[in-house]
Formats: sequence, C-alpha cells, structure tokens
Amino acid sequence: MAEAEETRDEETQEESVSIFEGSFYTVEQRLETFKGSYWPYETGKCTPLKMAEAGFYFCGTSSTPDWVRCIVCHHEMDGWEETDDPWEEHCAHSPNCYYLKKAKDPYKITVGDVIEMEKEAIKCYVVCLLCTVPSSLHYV
Repeated sequence: MAEAEETRDEETQEESVSIFEGSFYTVEQRLETFKGSYWPYETGKCTPLKMAEAGFYFCGTSSTPDWVRCIVCHHEMDGWEETDDPWEEHCAHSPNCYYLKKAKDPYKITVGDVIEMEKEAIKCYVVCLLCTVPSSLHYV
C-alpha cells in the first residue's frame, strides 16, 4: 500500500507542468523560435535575444525571414532593419499592448502577469476575429 502511494506521488510530480511550459511567456521560449530560423540579424539592435525580450517570437519563412508576432497583442511585424529597436517598434505599432505595460523586466514575469497577459491575448484574438467577419454579420 505504501509503495503504491509513493509511486502515485512520483507520477503526480512528474505530470505537473509549469504554467510557462508550452507557451511563449519566457524569453527563453521565444528565443528558441529564432534558432535555426531565417532571422537575418545576429548583431545590431534587433538580435533574436532583443526581439524575444520585447515579446516577439519568430514566425517567418524563407520568403519573409524577419516576420515576428507578439505573444500578447498578436501584432505581426516584418521589414526589420538591423538598427531598429524592438521595444520602440513594438510601442510605435501597438502602443496599447499589455506586454509593453507589464514586462518592464521580461525575466521577472509572474504567474499573475501571465494570467493577465493571457486574458489580454484572448481579447486581442477575438478583436482580430471580429475584424475578419463582414460588418453586416456583427449584429446578427
């Protein structure tokens, strides 16, 4: 009986997953998307690390090698130049992004921050969906 309980406890511990796992809420997870990618800038202001710190993950292809998306506002950007500052560009193109307001230090995001960012991400996603629905259907 005691052995079965110990085994169950070990299995439970192994199955428990971090709230950050499988998401892009850590800089490291976002940075991982740039590895082996087509990202053109390893130096300058918009290196993969600086892009990840500013909330972006890589979603480009060989034809769009500098395409990124924010984890919260889902704003997609490309056309980057080596001298572009990711934080400034993010703010200029999506000034109300919740990530910009909360992630002053992207290495110290709390579980509470993740929950709030997830709520904001869902709101942004719904707004994006509504933008694709013909306006005649909005009030059906």
